[in-house]
Amino acid sequence: MWSGERRWRMTAQAVLARFTPERLSSPRFLLTFWFVTRLVVLGVWATTSLGAQNDVFYYFDHIDALGQAGPAATMPEYPTPALWVLSVPWLLGLGTSTGYAIAFACLMLLLDAAFTYSLWRWGGPWRGQAVILWSVFLAFVGPTAYLRFDLMTSVLTGWGLLLAHHKRPALAGVAVGLGAAIKLWPALLWPALCGNWRQTKSNTTAWPVTIAAGVTGGVLAVASLIWGGWERLISPLTYQTDRGLQVESVFASVPMLLRSLHIGDFAVTVSRYQAFEIWGTGVPFWLESASIAAVAGYAAIVATYVIWFWRGHGRPIEGSVLTLLVIVILIVTNKTFSPQYVMWLGGPLAAMAVIMGARTPSDRLTADKVRFRKIAWLVLAMTLATLVVYPVGYAPLVTDVTGWTGALRLPVTLVLVARNAMMVWLLVELSAWTWSFVKPGAWASLRALGAREATA
Repeated sequence: MWSGERRWRMTAQAVLARFTPERLSSPRFLLTFWFVTRLVVLGVWATTSLGAQNDVFYYFDHIDALGQAGPAATMPEYPTPALWVLSVPWLLGLGTSTGYAIAFACLMLLLDAAFTYSLWRWGGPWRGQAVILWSVFLAFVGPTAYLRFDLMTSVLTGWGLLLAHHKRPALAGVAVGLGAAIKLWPALLWPALCGNWRQTKSNTTAWPVTIAAGVTGGVLAVASLIWGGWERLISPLTYQTDRGLQVESVFASVPMLLRSLHIGDFAVTVSRYQAFEIWGTGVPFWLESASIAAVAGYAAIVATYVIWFWRGHGRPIEGSVLTLLVIVILIVTNKTFSPQYVMWLGGPLAAMAVIMGARTPSDRLTADKVRFRKIAWLVLAMTLATLVVYPVGYAPLVTDVTGWTGALRLPVTLVLVARNAMMVWLLVELSAWTWSFVKPGAWASLRALGAREATA
């Protein structure tokens, strides 16, 4: 009897066999595929009572009141430049909530189309695979893709990797700087875009990326300080300090499972942070564990970057793997895991496909292709599970409904736990891949440095 992994591989091969080289190189086929997957997104949106658009109306309400409340009291959880971005659909929507929602979704759709075209335009040998991967990924995200502005950070990060790969480091730095100004976390990614010091007498990538990212972020920070003041500038850094354990976070998996099995005493409530959080038996332990894990996660990111710089950086594929690793660490070790966080992975993953296709054949490329396919399938499966949780099954997950809807709580919770397990699995796979990159030269460099210091 075949093992589960064997069946998974055979299924994956059967699906991939339908995407022949002729189809992957056909603009007409890829455009049709993109349109079909976007119609799927609209279908999911229409059949889930349109509840996924609540955040869009949340954006509208605050932007509409921005003139009276001022920037200091308007969505302090987001960086100040995000308010400027969110004001654009308000202008296009003529100040109405319906117009805002339509304009917002259309702008995100245009951004999606622009990124899809860039994958085709800059994709090289694997451009068809990159377009298909991105199209399927966003279809699995569902309506959330066009109703949250996290799509911007995903695309900007993907563009950063593509631009660095195509020897446009300054523009890559600008992309990362813009992403950091909107959502902060892309600021942690700039080292992954730096070039290889081993292959050039002077690094022609690291400094342009660093300077461009720093100048872009610095200019926007100064403008934010002038417009909103110091407290508004730093509010995104302090806003989530006192948050509870969000129901979808990895560390909430055990409490949520026990709640669905009616073991222990739990309550799910909407906090002042506009999120569903769980309270009850054992939750303080898991909340403290998440806080410790977050510190350990940041320490791991710093340690990985230290080795990354010490050994003289690496090839573009290594930078793309490191980018995904940092994003997954941030998600897994966080006490919150909003549905839109999965979007952060899509842009870098599609860019990784482009970078993978540009490599020359070698034994290492063969091994990396196996790892890439495993990572891609894992991300797609995790993303689809997230869609099942939100918006499809969110009502029975977070409310105390009865009847057949209430009976869905256990199945949806099991999907949530499986999704979180896949996120941890993804972290393990990316960590192992990163280790295969840094292992050969990192420790030799450290020993050599220690020897030099000992003889100094």
